[in-house]
Amino acid sequence: MTVDEAIQKHHVSTTLNYWDDPGDGSRPTPIFIGKGRVSNKRPHRPHEFVVTDVSGDENQYSLDTHGFQYCVHESVEKNFTDEEVIKSVYYEECRNLLKQVTGASRIHIFNHKVRRGPTQWHHLGLHGKNLANRGPVTRTHVDQSYVGAELRLRYEFPAEADELLRKRYQIINIWRPIATILKDPIAVADSNSVPDSDLVGAEMVEDDFAGESWVVRHNRDHRWYFKYRMTPADVLLIKCFDSDTSLARRALHSAFEDPAFRGEASRQSIEVRSPRTVEWQGKQVPVWPMRTIDYGLLLSQDPAEVDKVLKACLEDGYFQLDLDGIDGRRMLSDRQEILKLMDRFFSAPLEAKNEYGLIDSHLGYEPVGSRTGAFGNKDGYEMLKVSRDEIQQGSPRVPSPIKNSGDLGILEQAIGSCNTITKVILSALSTGMGLAGAERFENSHRNDRPSTTTLSMMHYLPAEVTGQDKIGHQKHTDISSLTLLFSDQWGLQIRPPGECGAREMGFVEPKPGCAFVHVGDSLRFASGMKFQSCIHRVVPFNPAEHRYSIAYFLRAEDDTMFMDSEGRYVTAKDWHDEKFKAFTDPPVWQAMAPKSMILGGMKEDGADDPEPVDTVIFGKGMEVVKETAVEA
Repeated sequence: MTVDEAIQKHHVSTTLNYWDDPGDGSRPTPIFIGKGRVSNKRPHRPHEFVVTDVSGDENQYSLDTHGFQYCVHESVEKNFTDEEVIKSVYYEECRNLLKQVTGASRIHIFNHKVRRGPTQWHHLGLHGKNLANRGPVTRTHVDQSYVGAELRLRYEFPAEADELLRKRYQIINIWRPIATILKDPIAVADSNSVPDSDLVGAEMVEDDFAGESWVVRHNRDHRWYFKYRMTPADVLLIKCFDSDTSLARRALHSAFEDPAFRGEASRQSIEVRSPRTVEWQGKQVPVWPMRTIDYGLLLSQDPAEVDKVLKACLEDGYFQLDLDGIDGRRMLSDRQEILKLMDRFFSAPLEAKNEYGLIDSHLGYEPVGSRTGAFGNKDGYEMLKVSRDEIQQGSPRVPSPIKNSGDLGILEQAIGSCNTITKVILSALSTGMGLAGAERFENSHRNDRPSTTTLSMMHYLPAEVTGQDKIGHQKHTDISSLTLLFSDQWGLQIRPPGECGAREMGFVEPKPGCAFVHVGDSLRFASGMKFQSCIHRVVPFNPAEHRYSIAYFLRAEDDTMFMDSEGRYVTAKDWHDEKFKAFTDPPVWQAMAPKSMILGGMKEDGADDPEPVDTVIFGKGMEVVKETAVEA
């Protein structure tokens, strides 16, 4: 039985109203809101669409990937008739909901709208006071254009605007039914199906605020969605604006007619409009977004996904790899087995773990404090490294706590899976760069040639065990070509490249079923410095917890030659050995070395660790409709 059959999907063939562009370059007619009424004389024309019911599939859509997200959230407020209760009780609920969903630390709600009126409320007069009888908006639109979002931010935060504009901010509409929605449900369009060229800025004046929204040119490729029979416990988050250009930035929306419920009573709803940080060490620290690459699509060399991963490496130097499909799920299972192995190994006595010591820079055990930590002190983790070359030997040198056939099989399987995944990424990047023959990246990463490729298993100990003088992992770029990193615990911080002067170290959020991927020095050098590398470190997000991570460092064959960040021609092995020594040097020696060593030539502009600035999510309060909805 399919999901559609089980849920009994209610897709709707209907019309959606698009701006009737006169084609002469003139701007859309302004909308005036004030003195108790709305004047909207913009011409629109209906176009036929099928609006897809997402019931049962709600979790497939998110603010950052599609521009909208469905949530289940009960409100203590049921009637939405008392303005003071809405502003005191419901606003606080909306703030908490947005913090939970987005992680934002600062939420500002600037208005709300309750909708209980008839469908054609704009044109009914209603004694000149149609605002008191707001009904659904049956015209495709976005509440703020890119220009309009800045106008709204400057209006709401005149003293802080210049500072806030340097950070990420969003405007999000929280839309809730007041009663179950049958008539005039709300539809939202997948942001990925709507190019900016379909959007036209349109003036909107509301009392003393002159803003700008977007009207929409018709495009049959727009993909529209809704949820059938939304109840007061169903909340729809609609992104009106996001300053982060790597994510979905806005979602068209509109009420539409479902012919099956044309005769039902008027809809009731409320909408509230309202950017992301997390608290760490008493400060608000950014959470930087990451592009997500689908491993299954990459494996099949899907052209769009190849372009996507290439862009991530050219612009960011990092991304998240979604492995939660038939092609990647094996590695997720291997990861769970490795975590069990790590628990057994790191629980063993120190003398057993350190049976062989550090055999080579990419093989053996490193106890806590072997390297420089996050803040110029010693590191706060222990690590076991098993190299790809070593695991292929008949009798690999692995400490006795895990040297049995079962554990060796787990290690070999995990290394094999990681090796395949990273080679798939290399192949896609070679294709995207138009490389052929010996120039393709994967041809300098052959399994039968010596390299320092290794699987590293890291255990970060609680501060009460290591002491405050051994914390985390210092800022660096990786030696490797690619790093495939698994951890479902917070602690990884990055400094995004390109605009470092305005960006500080910030966290990235672990996502279930995904791995982090970093471009390392070697691949950046091999790309002729076209690819970015990512400055990153690990810090104790929760100082009381044990943190575990698994990193596969795919490195080029030892004799691979490239030009490094100092303009020297070096082999991959020489670069590895030099940088590994720098990692283990005391901070005073590291300070004397060129930053091109620890940071791989990536630049750190501005202050080293500037004070973070709150991200602000703000939006239009709430809107309520009589198949009732609330908008904030």
